[in-house]
Amino acid sequence: MKKKVFVITLMTVFLFAGFGSLFAAGEKEGTESEVIKIGASVSMTGNLARFGNMVKSGYELWQTEVNANGGIKVGDKMMPVEIIYYDDQSDNQTSAKLTEKLITSNKVNFLLGPFGSGATFATTAISEKYNIITIATLANAGKIYNRGFKNVFAVLAPASRIFYSFIDMLYAQSPRPQKIAIITPNDLFPSSVAKGAKEYAESKGFEVVYFEEYTKGVKDLSSTILKIKNSGAEVLMGTGYLEEAILTVRQLNEQKVNLKAIGFTTGPELSDFRDNLGSDANNIFGVSWWMPIMKYSDPLFGTSAEYAEKFKAMFKDTDLSYQGAAASQGGLLLQAAIEKAGSLETDAVREALKSYNGTTFWGPTKWDATGQNVAGATVTFQIQNGKIQTVYPTEAAGTDPVYPMK
Repeated sequence: MKKKVFVITLMTVFLFAGFGSLFAAGEKEGTESEVIKIGASVSMTGNLARFGNMVKSGYELWQTEVNANGGIKVGDKMMPVEIIYYDDQSDNQTSAKLTEKLITSNKVNFLLGPFGSGATFATTAISEKYNIITIATLANAGKIYNRGFKNVFAVLAPASRIFYSFIDMLYAQSPRPQKIAIITPNDLFPSSVAKGAKEYAESKGFEVVYFEEYTKGVKDLSSTILKIKNSGAEVLMGTGYLEEAILTVRQLNEQKVNLKAIGFTTGPELSDFRDNLGSDANNIFGVSWWMPIMKYSDPLFGTSAEYAEKFKAMFKDTDLSYQGAAASQGGLLLQAAIEKAGSLETDAVREALKSYNGTTFWGPTKWDATGQNVAGATVTFQIQNGKIQTVYPTEAAGTDPVYPMK
């Protein structure tokens, strides 16, 4: 049965190099069978479900917005988007199997990636085999991109850089700290972050006095905390997940470890972290690839703040962090490439992606030859009096950091 789809004319010029306008004006008729099928294997259950469902929400928001505007313009017709989801149960090999099912059984045109570098490392081997493009929304470990694959494109900048803004903030303090401890689970993404942080900190003149890789999902870090205490470290950086960040803070307090700054890659941005730790969460630092206060915009979502408002309206009880925003950005970048290519053919869309150099509500994106996003950087924030405040870099800061920690 035919239905009319109306397209809203957008006068805003999208900031591409050669991409032109993201949307086209006019009215197009389509049929229910004329859809762009996109596959997504995400962690809806299992130990990564907290973040996998954030990713799914980000995809859903993009799909809702783009279909409300008539779909994606492919050549001379508008085509709505259909995203097919499977639950990978937070298991990398399950994610790979489901990705093959999406390609061979569901006949998807493109893939939006799972949560995490481990799962993406597995799934992109499958998508490369079948010559299907994956927009890797939440996966930036270098190991994914050094295999010579041509069909994977990252939303996030390389994992090794995520702590750079935090380290730069430490360097800007007077007097600045000298000794740093770094702890990480033995998982692909956090290990990449930890190694990158160590190298960058040492290049800035800091001494990394303690570095430990522990078992992912650990339930007790007391021996690690004692070693940190005895190392003389003034600052701790942790690259683990939410539960490990909460555990670290609790056991630091139990052993009365006095540090000038504590930063995590995951945890402080979530209400769970603050709810579990209460006042002990105050003055903890976090880093994020995206924050709603950033001064970016695009025709679909508007400003970063307007994107945040749309997310909150659609998912009232869901935390918005960079994970959800990155997922929406992945859809937006794929949409832009399809419209530039005027085709659903992999080769044409790949070439359009490779030529992209622009800015959206998320910020800047530009890919190198490996598919890594070499534009963009993190901001550092701090929990102050129970609320998140951006504190570095200066141009993104809402207030000054509390340093040393009270």
